[in-house]
Amino acid sequence: RVEREIVGHILQHYRASCQVLGFAFSAKDVQLKLSLIRSVAEVSRAVQGAGGSRRGELCYKRELLGTLLGFVKAEPRDCLASPVRQEAFVAVGHLSKLKPSLTREENRDLLDQCLQSVMPLPALEPAEEEGATAANALPVQCPHVQTMGALGELLTALLEEELTSSWLTEMLHVLEYWLTSAKEWERERALQACAQLLGAYEERFELSGENSFGPFGSMVGLLAPLVCDSLATSRQRAGACLGHLLRIRGKTLETGAEEDEVQPLCQRLGAPDAEALLQASSRLAKIVCKHIPPAQATDFLSAALDGMLSVRPACAQAAGEWLLTFLETCGGQLFTEVPEILSIIYIRMPTMQQDTLRRVLFEAVSLLARYHLGSVIDSLLQKRLPMDSDTVELWRVLGRKFFVNQLLRVLMEKLKHSGNDQARTSSAKPEADDDEAALEPLKITRAIFEVVSTLQTSEAVQRLLPELLPVLLKQISATLGKEMPFPQVSSQRKLFLKGHTSDDNPCRLSLETLEAVLRTCLDGKWLWLLRKQGAWAALEDPRAHPDGVGLLTGVLLRAGTISLPVVLVLTQWLDAPSANLRLMAAAFFAELMKEPALQEWRCFQPILGALAEKTQDPSSTVRQMAARGLGNLVSGAPEKLRKHKGAVLEALQRGLEDVASAEVVAESLLALAKVVDELKGKAVGSTFKDLAKATRTFFDAEQASLRSAAFTLYGVLAASATRRWRSFFTEELANTWASLVLHLRDPDPGASMACQGALRLCAPFLGLRRVRQGIAVNTRLSAAELQDDICSQLAQESPEHQQALYIATRRCFLRSCVDLQAAALDIAGVLVEHAGTEWLTGEEAMLLSAALRVLRGDGDPRVQQAAARLLRATGLEQPPRRR
Repeated sequence: RVEREIVGHILQHYRASCQVLGFAFSAKDVQLKLSLIRSVAEVSRAVQGAGGSRRGELCYKRELLGTLLGFVKAEPRDCLASPVRQEAFVAVGHLSKLKPSLTREENRDLLDQCLQSVMPLPALEPAEEEGATAANALPVQCPHVQTMGALGELLTALLEEELTSSWLTEMLHVLEYWLTSAKEWERERALQACAQLLGAYEERFELSGENSFGPFGSMVGLLAPLVCDSLATSRQRAGACLGHLLRIRGKTLETGAEEDEVQPLCQRLGAPDAEALLQASSRLAKIVCKHIPPAQATDFLSAALDGMLSVRPACAQAAGEWLLTFLETCGGQLFTEVPEILSIIYIRMPTMQQDTLRRVLFEAVSLLARYHLGSVIDSLLQKRLPMDSDTVELWRVLGRKFFVNQLLRVLMEKLKHSGNDQARTSSAKPEADDDEAALEPLKITRAIFEVVSTLQTSEAVQRLLPELLPVLLKQISATLGKEMPFPQVSSQRKLFLKGHTSDDNPCRLSLETLEAVLRTCLDGKWLWLLRKQGAWAALEDPRAHPDGVGLLTGVLLRAGTISLPVVLVLTQWLDAPSANLRLMAAAFFAELMKEPALQEWRCFQPILGALAEKTQDPSSTVRQMAARGLGNLVSGAPEKLRKHKGAVLEALQRGLEDVASAEVVAESLLALAKVVDELKGKAVGSTFKDLAKATRTFFDAEQASLRSAAFTLYGVLAASATRRWRSFFTEELANTWASLVLHLRDPDPGASMACQGALRLCAPFLGLRRVRQGIAVNTRLSAAELQDDICSQLAQESPEHQQALYIATRRCFLRSCVDLQAAALDIAGVLVEHAGTEWLTGEEAMLLSAALRVLRGDGDPRVQQAAARLLRATGLEQPPRRR
């Protein structure tokens, strides 16, 4: 009956009033609009009153709402020319309470349209400007005040449509656009509307039947920057909104809302003094932030971070301060939320490049690390390599905090237990997973580098060094000769990254980290010495790595950095599955054997036994280092050498039989030279004969290192030959003197010098008196001059020995080593120069001629030229006839 007799007639009269002579026109008459609006409001109130506790129903509801919203949209956006907006809001509010109910989406659109009609209106001119008085301004201000009041009633009516926190959240989300507006008067109106809405929800909270308030965190984050807005009224209204939020939160917890403190602070937000304003904001933050539940932490932080991007510095500063206050106050209560919070901060970093903003972000991560260091470290280590500048700076910021000792310990433990080898053992894993597993220790290593690089004192590193040093050495060993894996990166990108980033070489990264660690706790002279000796470059080169380990160990020993805990850890590596790790340990102990302090640590015996055992290691380089270590025993513990001479000599003799590696044999020869020189012939015992016979077999070896080491040991044997072995060594020298003379002109300078030294030591055992005297007297002759002198003496004193020298020389003509071939040909020329060619028999001359003709066609110019010279010297350019 109501719709048919009243609403229907109202709409009919309105439509008729919009007709002139049968033509419809747009209803622009304000009074006509107001008549319809007031009629709708009266009918709605009447239907509400008649319905009692039941909700009245109006089938024309949607049509009437559409008409009223059309009036609102048609109002000018540059002024309040009429009360149409105000009264339309009132009527819409009454209509919204009638059935049929609108959907949430319809209510949301309705609210959005109403806000768009009010919020953009121009700001009111201050009453003081242009001589205006408060009385003159009142007529202008009243419509605005009345319209905002009507809007508040509409917001309340819409809220009552669905009294839930989720619907409130959507309404607030519609308001958010205006709360973050760049225009201060739009923010002011939005804050007034927000305060009206929150106040209405606070009053009706008990009716909602809810025991939680979901939008608390996000709204606090949204309002936090506005407590420092440019308008005093906006600041106070933001404070009022926070007061409503706090009281609502208090109702969910059934606790007080700290109203006694909040109300005075809200009043102080109107202060013009910037310092007083910041103090009030800071105090308010401490009160409000402690009520943010952990589950809403990410909502608060996201909103606060948005606020930090405000173009108004004071608002951005307030947002950052509230964010840090929350983390400082409630950071310890966050657990599962920490990774998500960190992800939010990481995402925002590229967009926040101002120093003030970045300082807040870095401090936020530091505050989280204070309470949840492990979670922060795990989160940072999930970031990819090459490490971006934000991650680098985050590690450095953490390195400047008071918990740096704990930070380094956690990183060290992670590096200690992150296994490259274990990650690569499973062939079932996809290649990308293997790369990620391989990258983990590299990320940790880079993190340690950044943290240590920013330390102001050495205390943290000094305390951890006995544990940290072996961990980094192990990482260097694990990355030696490896390339940096770049997971999920195209081949073109990998090509670009390689060489364009400091992380492109994993071993170099490990070495840089070790250098940074040592820089914090060693005197500069030791670091200078490491660089001067080329230790870092040698450590990075797989071929020179053992020598690099030795140089590093030597400097660390002199600097007093090597301690018993370090030694005990590396002792375990001698039996590690990794060949690189065994090599690191073997090279370390090879150098450590020079140190007398090793005996004081009471671990000498097991290390000596391990080195002797490692002379049979599958890795040839490990065997080489083990031999070197046994030889260095002479410097560090000579009395222990004499006590264990049998085991040492046996292990080193075994090295002379290592057919797989010339380097092991050469190292064993040099080690034996040291040992025999220390023990002397008498202490060596029957091993003397075996050593002499074994050593001479390497005089003509292809490898120069073998020849040089063999000559060195042979000279030591000669010097150590006691009365018991003199006759034996005299006989031995009868078979070797020719090779010694021959190699005086060895193409390798080291071998030539070693040979000269050996020959001078062997001179007393030579049977040729004039040759022996010449060697003893002419001590200043070069090797080549000494050889010439010996050849001259042989030509005069002993043609038989001259023939023997020639035969030894001829054996080298067809050697594969070009340098030895050329040297042998030159020596033969010296013999011909001093003795002529009469000693060449017909058979020998034919053999020599044939050999020289073959060598003259050799591919190497040096051999060709030497063969041609000898052919001319011997007169064998024409083949001799067989007799």
